[in-house]
Amino acid sequence: MIAGLRSCAQRLLVACVCLASIANIPLSARAQASIEPDRPDVTNGTHIVDIGLLQIEVGGLFTRATPGQQAFGTPITARVGLTEWLEARVGTDGVLVQTDGVTQETGAGNVQLGAKLRLWADPGGLPVLAILPTISLPTASAEKGLGSGDADFTLVVLTGTDIGRHWHADVNYGVGAIGAGGGQPRFVQHLASVSVSVAASDNWNPYVETFWFSRQEADGDHVAAIDAGAIYQLGTRFAADGGVQIGLHGGPADVAVFGGFSMIVGDVLGGHGPEGRQRRAQARAARASAR
Repeated sequence: MIAGLRSCAQRLLVACVCLASIANIPLSARAQASIEPDRPDVTNGTHIVDIGLLQIEVGGLFTRATPGQQAFGTPITARVGLTEWLEARVGTDGVLVQTDGVTQETGAGNVQLGAKLRLWADPGGLPVLAILPTISLPTASAEKGLGSGDADFTLVVLTGTDIGRHWHADVNYGVGAIGAGGGQPRFVQHLASVSVSVAASDNWNPYVETFWFSRQEADGDHVAAIDAGAIYQLGTRFAADGGVQIGLHGGPADVAVFGGFSMIVGDVLGGHGPEGRQRRAQARAARASAR
């Protein structure tokens, strides 16, 4: 198991380096709001990545169901802001390692394609509302038990609001058609989650969350868990996170430990992003002062 985790960590590092190299974009942080990652909790916020920016979110998740049954995953998500109300995203479960104490299986996880669409935002009135439709492609091996071999389709409604000066709450409700594998029909899955965070300082943002799934298997019972952790912002472009999850009812994991980091790589839409807008504003100001 240790050798498998070390191999996963090495692959994760290589993947991050490759993503940054492929982007090949300047890292200037001008005209840039602070990073707001959707990880590490289950609940997603309504924040849309700024137009043109590429945001990468990488993590590691270790779960233990029993002393012999353990699993490790390396989820990665890339988010790109397309407009003020729409972002596109692609994610993967990364490299998965599962062991039952006797045998160990390693392989790639599923790939997710999605988009976050903001329906409305009224800072002085109703909370922001957004939706997040996602398709999970069955790239994980069903033979190894790493996936069902079927595609999943989910739609999550996102909302959130500030509470006072320092607190914030996000609420999600989702419904999905989940593949059962083995030629069985898909089953309906419901999700409800609430996450509450506090701006403890300029950098620290602790949170606590509880979530509930109606079921994660066709003949399974409902699953409930609670987790807590913190996000530490390193300037406007980087954030690190970590936390612990404890199962309350059902589910494969009694305890899970997770951590990761998020980074804004740069402006991938050239003159259409915030840096392009700032350059145009500076050019107009220069022309006006020269008259």
